[in-house]
Amino acid sequence: MLDVFTEEVEVLIKDGIANLYWYKGDLHKAWLRSGVLASVRDEILRLRTEEGQELSKRRQMDKLYERLRIGDYDRRLEVSRNFVRILVEQVGFTPQNEKHRVEVAERSALKLRELIRKQDADREYKEAIRTSAAKATRETYDSKLGELRTRFAEAHELEPQKRGYALESIFTELMRLSGIPVEEPFRITGEQLDGAIKYDGHYYLLELKWTADKSDPKEIGHFFYKVEGKMQARGLFVSMSGFTNGAIATLPKGKELKILLLDGNHLANVVYGMYKFQELLEHAIRQASLKGEIYCAHNLGA
Repeated sequence: MLDVFTEEVEVLIKDGIANLYWYKGDLHKAWLRSGVLASVRDEILRLRTEEGQELSKRRQMDKLYERLRIGDYDRRLEVSRNFVRILVEQVGFTPQNEKHRVEVAERSALKLRELIRKQDADREYKEAIRTSAAKATRETYDSKLGELRTRFAEAHELEPQKRGYALESIFTELMRLSGIPVEEPFRITGEQLDGAIKYDGHYYLLELKWTADKSDPKEIGHFFYKVEGKMQARGLFVSMSGFTNGAIATLPKGKELKILLLDGNHLANVVYGMYKFQELLEHAIRQASLKGEIYCAHNLGA
C-alpha cells in the first residue's frame, strides 16, 4: 500500500472514487466504510452550489479532503489508504448508466497500481542497499577482527616492553574497528597517558598495562589521581595480568567512582568475538552505576 500521498495521488483518489460509483448513496457508504465520520459526511451533504444545487460527486470529494486536511492526520491517512485499496482491488469497472464515466475510475486505479509497484520496487531496492551495507560492515568487522586476533596472539610472545607497545597499537585499532573515537597516547606536564576514548559523551583516559605482575592499589591510586585532575573525565585501566586481591578489596566504597578496571580476559573476549567492546563497556558502566563495582565480571550476564 502507498506510504506517501502526494498531490498527484490525492487527485487520482478523488477522480477514481467519484467516478467509481454512479449513485451518491453508494459513494457515501464507501466513505463510511473507509473511515470518514458520519458527522463529516452529513456536513458535506448539507453543502450547496450558488444555485442551491447539491454538489457533484467530484466536488463532494474536494470538500471531503478540505475537511480531512484540517482534522487528524492519522484519520486522513487511514481514509486515503482505504480509498486506494477500494480502487486497486476493484475487479470490474462496469458502468451503471450511459453517462457513468467509470473509465475514469479505471484509469485512476491503473495509475495507482503503477505508483504502488514503483514504491514497492524502490523500497526493495533501498532495503537491499541497507542489507548489503550491513553485511559489508559485518564482514569488514569480522575480517579486521581476525587480523587483530592474530596480532593479539603474537603479542603474547613478545618481550615485556614490546608487549606494552603492542597493546597500545592493538587497543587503538580495536577502538577504531568498534567505531569508538580514540586519542593516541600523549604526554602532558608530569604525566604520561596511554590515550583516551570518547563514549556516550564522556572521555575515558586510558592506562594500558601488560606486565608479568598484577596491578596493585598504588598503581590504581596513581591513575585515579591522573583522572581526578581532568574536567569531567573518567578513566579506564586495562591490566592484562589482572589486579591483586588487595587492589580489588581496598577499592574505595561510597565515593565518587571515576575509573573502570578491565583485565586481559575482558580484552581477549572482545578480540575473540565473545562480545563487542561497546557491550563490555555498557556492562562495566552498569555494574559501577548500580552496584558500585568498578571491576566487572567477564560474563556479561553476571
